[in-house]
Amino acid sequence: MRIFLMGFMGSGKTTAGKQLASRLSYRYLDLDEFIEQQEQDSIRKIFEKKGEPYFREKESKYLRDISHYEDCVISTGGGAPCFFDNMDYMNNVGITVYLKMKPEQLVSRLKDGREERPLIKNKDDQELLQFIRDKLIERETYYSKAHMIVDGFNLNVSELLNQIRAFMEQ
Repeated sequence: MRIFLMGFMGSGKTTAGKQLASRLSYRYLDLDEFIEQQEQDSIRKIFEKKGEPYFREKESKYLRDISHYEDCVISTGGGAPCFFDNMDYMNNVGITVYLKMKPEQLVSRLKDGREERPLIKNKDDQELLQFIRDKLIERETYYSKAHMIVDGFNLNVSELLNQIRAFMEQ
């Protein structure tokens, strides 16, 4: 089984993914980290040097590469579900979970780490809030296709695990 965690940057995909994988005795994979290993460069530098279209093509390719692993939890980048047929692909090969959060909650998590995130690095707090609102409107169509939608702000991994198990039994 594969479990894909998705949501906006800062929604807790990495933290929840590691905890979930540990409790299930699954392998944990972070799509962005996998891309950095394969490309031998940071996401930020890939964006700067080669642009977003290049990054999105590689992201889609590597998503398929790591999806061959069994019994794993995969954290996707925030935009991964929104390009090509990535969302449909993930729904076909695993269980998709959207960690949903409000824009203001995301700002509180993201404002201190802007420099490491290419899409928000030069935005002040108000610009960041507006950017998040705009992007969530764009991405909600894709995110809402997830098998499960959970509150990412006060996420309880034990409860999430119970929900996933119940979903798997359907």
